[in-house]
Amino acid sequence: MFSFLTPDSSFNVHLSKSVSHMSVDDFERIYDGNITVYRNGKIVDDFIFPFDKTWAYRDNVVISEGDIFRIEAYDSGEQSISAETRVPYSVPITISDTVTIEREQNGNGKTPMLQCKLTIPDREGVADYYQLLVFEELCVVTAGDSVCKRTEIDYSKTDPVFYVRDQEGSLIGGLDFGGCFSDHLFDGENYALTIYLPVQYVTAPASSGMYRKIFFLLLSHTRQYYDYYRSRTVAEYGYELPLLDPIRIYSNVEGGLGLVSAYSISADSLVFY
Repeated sequence: MFSFLTPDSSFNVHLSKSVSHMSVDDFERIYDGNITVYRNGKIVDDFIFPFDKTWAYRDNVVISEGDIFRIEAYDSGEQSISAETRVPYSVPITISDTVTIEREQNGNGKTPMLQCKLTIPDREGVADYYQLLVFEELCVVTAGDSVCKRTEIDYSKTDPVFYVRDQEGSLIGGLDFGGCFSDHLFDGENYALTIYLPVQYVTAPASSGMYRKIFFLLLSHTRQYYDYYRSRTVAEYGYELPLLDPIRIYSNVEGGLGLVSAYSISADSLVFY
C-alpha cells in the first residue's frame, strides 16, 4: 500500500499484492479490497478499491497541515494492513542572494554557474525533514496566454546538509538522495542553504515573447518518507554491487509493505524576461 498526501490535493492510495522477483508483472491486483480512511481519529471515507486502477483518488477527503491520517485496508480473505502518518507543516523558503561565479566542476575546469543562497527558518526543537527541488519553466506568451514547459534541474548538491547523514547512516558516500536532507546541522536556526545552477538556466530567453521562471520548491516531509527514500536509493545503488548485503527498504505499513506519508510545499522563484 502506498499513499502520498499533500494539502489542497486529492487523497490518493495504491493497493496491491507483491509478486515474486521472477514475475513479469510489477504487482498483483486486488479484486476485493476495501479502504477505510481516518482523519484525526474519525472515519472520513470508506470505499471499494477500483481493481482496474493503479491508484484511487478521492476528492471528498480534505487534507490539511497537522492532520493525522490512518488508512486501513482488507480483502475478503480477511487479510488486513494499515498505516498512519501526520501531514507536516510547511516551512517557508526565500531566495536571499544570487550571484554568477566561476566554479570548478567535476575536474573539468571552471564553469560559470549561478550561486543561490536560500534561507530556511527551521523550527526549534522539532526534527524536520526536507527535500529541495528546482524546476525551470520556459513559457511562450501568445494572445495574452502562456504555454509553459516544466523541466527539473539537476543542481549541484555540495552544501553540508546533503552529506552529514550519509556519513552517519551509510558506508556508501557520494550518493544523490534527490535533494533530501534533515535539520540535523541547523535545528531552530535560519539556515542559508547554498546551491549552484548551470548558468544556461538563469538567462533571459533569446526569443521575444518568452520568459523563463526558476522555481525553488521546499518539500517538508515526514521521517517516514525520509527513511523510505534514502533506503530505496541505497538499495537501488546496491543492485549493481553484488558484494553488498541486500538493503531493506523502509516500510511503515503494518501487516504489509509500502509507505503512507505526507508532505507540504513552500516555494520561491526567479523570473527572467
